[in-house]
Amino acid sequence: MKILEQLLGEDPRRSFLEKNFTKLPFSRPHGAQSLTHLLNWKVVEDIVKENKSVLRIVQDGKVIKDYVELTFDEVRAHHGRGHTILVRFAEESSKALRALATDFQNSFHTKVDIQLYCTPDKHNAFGWHYDVEEVFIIQTVGSKSYTIRPNTIHPNPLVSSIPKDLGYEKEKTPVEIKVTLEPGDWLYIPSGWWHVARTQTESMHISIGLMPTSATDLAAYLPHYLARFPFWRTRMPIHQEFASAEEEVDFYQDAVRKLGQDLGKHIASREFIEAFLRWKKSGASTR
Repeated sequence: MKILEQLLGEDPRRSFLEKNFTKLPFSRPHGAQSLTHLLNWKVVEDIVKENKSVLRIVQDGKVIKDYVELTFDEVRAHHGRGHTILVRFAEESSKALRALATDFQNSFHTKVDIQLYCTPDKHNAFGWHYDVEEVFIIQTVGSKSYTIRPNTIHPNPLVSSIPKDLGYEKEKTPVEIKVTLEPGDWLYIPSGWWHVARTQTESMHISIGLMPTSATDLAAYLPHYLARFPFWRTRMPIHQEFASAEEEVDFYQDAVRKLGQDLGKHIASREFIEAFLRWKKSGASTR
């Protein structure tokens, strides 16, 4: 975790991982001073020319253009009209950003998506929202102020669980955290936490999104693991005729009860946990 240790400085890594990661926001002024060179207009120009990343144009919560191909001059023209230039999968177009992504990926054994935000003065990219990723924000140019709130409406979100309407207007928590980032500052926002940001001066920042293991990942691994055992390869008699619908339900209820008893033994075993951890660390779960 070279980058994380660099970001934390004198703050102990263990304390951050136990008290903050996936739980509470964290910010450290000047902790990312050595990384500010990773995003400026020259970097954006090179990424646009490389044409391997995804460009989005947004303004104050509204998507203007999505998955669009633009020249660098067109990008600057959009920015001049008050639009935020958002680059997704920036690591695909920059060797330096790819190294940053790889460091986080190796440290957390999870997918990493680096996004770049170039936002004009007194604007914001999006309104109140939350992310499914754990987000590390590195401010490289200008100043941006964040307001952050816990999410009591839909905590611990997953990609598959996000509703169309995030429902921010239903949020009643009185807790509110305010952080202003200057060049070289960084901020961590846990997944699910509401946040909105507004530039104080023309702003550029790097957003590093991580998707750590959830309980659903354990469930996703189960078919890989259980297929090793003949008992779990037993066919279910969908083709069988039953005297009544009730008899059919009774049959499957008994079968599922037996499967559940066996499943409990497997998932409580060290063998299953060790196999799951090998699967996660091999990167197979991200393919």
